Amino acid sequence: MFMEVEVVSIPFMRPYFSESGRKNIHAGIEEILQSGRLMMGPYAEKLEQSFRDQVSLPHAISVTTCTTALQICLQYFDVAGGEVLVPSGSFVTDVSAVQWSGADAVLVDMNSQTLSFDMEDLERKVSSRTKAIIWVHLAGIMSSEHGQIVSFARERGIPLIEDCAHALGASVDGVQAGALGDAACYSFYPTKIITSGTGGMIATRDSALDRYAREIRLFGRDAETGKVGRLGNDWFLDEIRACVAYFQMCELDEFLAHRRASAGHYDQILRNHPGLRLLDVPNGNLPSYYQYSVFLDAAINREELIKNLKDRHGVVAKEIYLPTHKETVFQHLDDGALKQTEETLARSLCLPMFVGLGNQEVEEVAHALTTEIRQLL
Repeated sequence: MFMEVEVVSIPFMRPYFSESGRKNIHAGIEEILQSGRLMMGPYAEKLEQSFRDQVSLPHAISVTTCTTALQICLQYFDVAGGEVLVPSGSFVTDVSAVQWSGADAVLVDMNSQTLSFDMEDLERKVSSRTKAIIWVHLAGIMSSEHGQIVSFARERGIPLIEDCAHALGASVDGVQAGALGDAACYSFYPTKIITSGTGGMIATRDSALDRYAREIRLFGRDAETGKVGRLGNDWFLDEIRACVAYFQMCELDEFLAHRRASAGHYDQILRNHPGLRLLDVPNGNLPSYYQYSVFLDAAINREELIKNLKDRHGVVAKEIYLPTHKETVFQHLDDGALKQTEETLARSLCLPMFVGLGNQEVEEVAHALTTEIRQLL
């Protein structure tokens, strides 16, 4: 029997806007409304410049979503009719973008220690039809095998697209997420490191991709003549969302510091606890901690644990993702060789992580987790 306890609701995530950030956003939106310029204006340029500064790349192009960013990059690299290597443990839109671009997605198994590619399976899956690789920095952690992944793509002349939806501000050996590949795609979805409700960004050192993306996002109009020279879409980020995202970017360092402090506090409490494995983050690797993930022993029923955390403690926890090939629409991509992905994600548990999560809340979550694990072991 469990004693009656006061249930404190701790959500999985919560978008954060500081008082100064809200004031700046309100003033910025008023400025936009007064100007009448609702698209392709100064806030989009300020946001793009902030990304160029953050990742130390010469080009950044704001777009409607990270999925849009992926699709633009895939079209630029002319993947239609070929194959694109994609992690099997990532969000479904990585595969959706590949299929919308006219290519076939080939799923690659996961390394359970890095949450990135299993290098042996990557070697097995590459072929003469491979036109690009999408590299996902899952949960905001960059792979310790980053050098091998970059070399793998470079040696074969295969474009490497970094999906940085989770990883804005993450770095490895001093290099920002997004600066290792040929193009990088970011997300401003409500759960992400910064948000504008929705939105995305492409960052690259490729000036031809910069021009292509700017034309594609605005109906295919030539940047100089204004004539429609290629098939495009209305994929630009409007000024109001650009304003919100820009003022969020102004506080990125503070947001990252808070997430890292919360992750460190979780680590301190949960390390070496029976029934749990924490990710080993190597020296030189600085995650963004989009998610704080732990991995459960096989003896623990994760679904029961998640239910007990919510019902008894008011704590919301979730798995990282369902493996892509377990989603109904993508079951045909299961080649039977994705077992590490299945096993790793089946044992994954993400705890609450957001800016504004206090130390006391971290301690309450950790206490609830360890209490319930003891009951299940």
